[in-house]
Amino acid sequence: MVFSSIGGRQAIFGRCLLRSGHRSRLACSFVIKAQDVSGPNFTRRRALQGLAVVSALSATQMSTAQQSGASSQEATRRRYTLRKPPGKSRYEIAEGEQLNVASAGAQAFLRAGSGAFVSDKLSLFRNRPQKPIQLYEFEGCPFCRKVREACSILDIDVEFFPCPKDGPTWRAKARQMNGKEQFPFMIDPNAGRQMLESDAIISYLWSTYGDGEVPIQFGLGPLSTLSAAAGLLPRAGRGTNYRKSKLPKEPLEVWGYEASPFCKLTREVLVELEIPHIYHTVARNSPRRQAMEDKWGTFQVPYLEDPNTNLALFETPDINKYLEDTYGA
Repeated sequence: MVFSSIGGRQAIFGRCLLRSGHRSRLACSFVIKAQDVSGPNFTRRRALQGLAVVSALSATQMSTAQQSGASSQEATRRRYTLRKPPGKSRYEIAEGEQLNVASAGAQAFLRAGSGAFVSDKLSLFRNRPQKPIQLYEFEGCPFCRKVREACSILDIDVEFFPCPKDGPTWRAKARQMNGKEQFPFMIDPNAGRQMLESDAIISYLWSTYGDGEVPIQFGLGPLSTLSAAAGLLPRAGRGTNYRKSKLPKEPLEVWGYEASPFCKLTREVLVELEIPHIYHTVARNSPRRQAMEDKWGTFQVPYLEDPNTNLALFETPDINKYLEDTYGA
């Protein structure tokens, strides 16, 4: 990657190499031109945001290239059928859902919007996880909430194994692996690490996949946990207790971010039904938002893809009804 200045204008040249074993091939080359360095519209951040899109695409290509086996090949070939086009506005609230959205938004308000934006300190050249971080947790847990916020800010994907109270599947598996029912429980398959305690997990994520400096909202001690817990009260325990369900053969895939009340409502159902899912975090300023716009012509979350039925859905009420009808018992 080369940074140079030509005629008073700054340009960024680069080539992304996709490596496989001892071979490498050119995955993409690019030139990003910015305005005059002395001009009012030029910012280093704007140039890096353009570069971030290329980096995200390159990381996706590299991860795909490293996958093997029939299952990954099938996933690459799979095409999803969109059940219904998304609404005209990404912030439109369905009729009768106003109270649910307002109560779900209380936690984001009390947490001052933590998890709504990708960190502007996130270096493009830091190590990025090739496989999703695995989390055993549940929606109604304030300690788990803090870790989910951290993942949104760091713009990393998570494979969730929901552990609602009395859940027969993932809670028992977590207990088998670490000897206790304590959440969140994190596994990083990229480093072979397992970890309990939300503060320890957050510190690990920032030192491994961030700039090493944990944001202030996670360093306020009990106050951080209390603000996360207070936001749970309006939801009256939703996302905490198990409801009988049928497990899918493959994990579902969900696009969203932690500070969105619409995403929280869908996460509650996923947790109560103990449905494993890969969560693609797309907080504001995430370069991965563009991929959804390119695919469907809009960005809107939550967005769900179910590899078990090849269906794709937008809109919280539609997604939740689909989950209840398909996996509720």
